[in-house]
Amino acid sequence: MQHEFSDRFENFDGADVKATVERFERMLKSQETVFFDEETYEQLSEYYLLTGQWEMAMKACRMGLQQYPYSLDLLLDQAQVHANFEQFDDAMEVLDRAATFNPSDYEITYMRGVICNLMGSYEEAIEHLREALLMSEEKESVYFQLAQTYQNWQKFEEAAHFYKKAIKYQFNEEIAFYELVFCLEQINKLNENVSYFQDLVDNNPYSHLAWFALGMVHGRLNNHKDAAYAYDYAVTINEKFASGWFNLAYTYINLENHLDAKECYLNVLKHEKPTAEVYTHLGVACEKLEEYEEAYRYYQEAVRLDESWDEAWFGIGSSLYELNRWLEGIHFTKKAIKLNEGNADYWLLLADTEAKLGNFTSSTEAYAYAMGLDPKNADIWLSWSLLYFEQGEYAKAFELIYDAINEIPDDADLFYRAAIYLILDGKFNEAYQYLETGLTLNYDAHIQVYDFFPNLNTQKALFKIIEQYK
Repeated sequence: MQHEFSDRFENFDGADVKATVERFERMLKSQETVFFDEETYEQLSEYYLLTGQWEMAMKACRMGLQQYPYSLDLLLDQAQVHANFEQFDDAMEVLDRAATFNPSDYEITYMRGVICNLMGSYEEAIEHLREALLMSEEKESVYFQLAQTYQNWQKFEEAAHFYKKAIKYQFNEEIAFYELVFCLEQINKLNENVSYFQDLVDNNPYSHLAWFALGMVHGRLNNHKDAAYAYDYAVTINEKFASGWFNLAYTYINLENHLDAKECYLNVLKHEKPTAEVYTHLGVACEKLEEYEEAYRYYQEAVRLDESWDEAWFGIGSSLYELNRWLEGIHFTKKAIKLNEGNADYWLLLADTEAKLGNFTSSTEAYAYAMGLDPKNADIWLSWSLLYFEQGEYAKAFELIYDAINEIPDDADLFYRAAIYLILDGKFNEAYQYLETGLTLNYDAHIQVYDFFPNLNTQKALFKIIEQYK
């Protein structure tokens, strides 16, 4: 229902409403009686609903209804406030009262449908909404609410049908396009609907929302180049479209174009209220560009906005690690872990940092914890084995990689690392077998082997073996 309030509210004069709100709030404070006409009470209740001040909206409705008990808009607003507070029986009572004065008003029937949907009475909601559809000239809102009800009912096929209806009848709000894509994804029908979204764009090439929806579909289908092309059109048509910039940035990340991703995230910040999420994404893009000082600053902005945003604390720890400020970084990484103990990446960073500080025992414990959370993450095993490699304990380093291969038998990096540790331990025949498997799994990845053998003669010998295999 809220979008309907917003439609009505757009006609208000901002300065007039502000003055009225101030006058109303002065009256409440001083407890004096000031006369307001019916339309003013309606404006007040809708203003408070739009700004999320539900208690104040209820006060405006109650006071207005004392003077104007038959005001349909005030009764509808009061029902909306009750629904927002999940006082569904009270909301229905108000609608019953409204219906005695306005027996044939479609908004009452529509609101009954909305409230039944919120209550989880989906069949009843559908009945009311279908009735409202017959009575209403604003069919797009009813179609949208039907779609929402079917979606809540987990009937995604029907929901998608009604989202399409709403869009056809010019329901031009981002949520309809977003939810339509979501429903089609749930029933695995995105691929067969690409032409539908292409038609939306062809029929209305200046609709940023149509391009946005096409971008979402291509993104979900991993067609990232096509997604970027569509999102780019969306933000060209409407350069203040923050969701378009955000999705375009995410697509560029998938295309490993971190420079353009950074630019897009900065545009998001220009056009919507900053959030911890956007600052964190911006930090990640900067880290990928090896701009660690800048990444650090963005992560700090994120935690300033939301101290419970664990990804940003992790980002601070990560950027400080890259800046070799390990003693500082460890505090922030531990903060991330405190907020989210189940993230293996956080424990891996803690382990790597402890290792840099020479804390062998603490590092081992953190690697073990990370591995317990995500045994299929090869990076954990590879980093952990380096602890023993650096101590010259090649047999122990190999043992870890041996266990890792049992967990992840198709990871070439593990086989190359096993070969390296076996060579260093003087077990050449066994090493050759692991090297051979690594070359079979991913020939090009063999380049990493040379990093462990600075001696040119050893490099030449390895090169001959690898070339023979090729």
